[in-house]
Amino acid sequence: MTDSELKTICARLREIGPSTVGGALDALGIEGLVVPPIRPVAPDRKFAGPAFTVNVAVGALGTFAPEEFDIPAYVDNATPGEVIAIDAGGAMVSMMGGAAATAAKLRGVAGIVVDGGVRDLAEIVDSGMDLFVKHAVPVSGRTRVRTAATQVPIKLENVTVHPGDILVGDSTGVVCIPRTRLLEVYERAEKAEAMDRVIFENVRAGKGLREAARIAKGD
Repeated sequence: MTDSELKTICARLREIGPSTVGGALDALGIEGLVVPPIRPVAPDRKFAGPAFTVNVAVGALGTFAPEEFDIPAYVDNATPGEVIAIDAGGAMVSMMGGAAATAAKLRGVAGIVVDGGVRDLAEIVDSGMDLFVKHAVPVSGRTRVRTAATQVPIKLENVTVHPGDILVGDSTGVVCIPRTRLLEVYERAEKAEAMDRVIFENVRAGKGLREAARIAKGD
């Protein structure tokens, strides 16, 4: 798959959204549904793109040297269109704040998912960054967090995410598509989206839900 083809598919998946993609994952027996409460910082945020994965270690205040909290290791190295995915094990500690989110936005990062915390929530919202997070906390990661590794397999809640897997998120939640299964998931999601559009059209035209679904199936 070329970079151009991947970009086109991700743009389409961003519009299709995780609910329909989640149905496709279920139908194919793929475990890719990231369980809430990882949520967007604002209702209108959404993304789709390859994962730039980050694993961090978290301890009490003073556990690590200040320079080990290396936010540039991911904000400055993720490429445009990628989704930064940070595995902090759900810790109530900030992985970044407003300046980092703004830098990522200006860099062209498609989204950020944090299984942990962030601070400066209002600044992050104002940055326009499509950031999804478990906690908003005033607890700095400085000396509490060490950036352990990037571009390694991580966990987001119950789901394993490999570098390059496709993450899709909106106000409903986040799903992960294994890169090796992208085309089949995408094709199934497109078909489901087309059927959903027909159902909606018929419901809006006054049909009952059962009848609308029957028409969509061609019965």
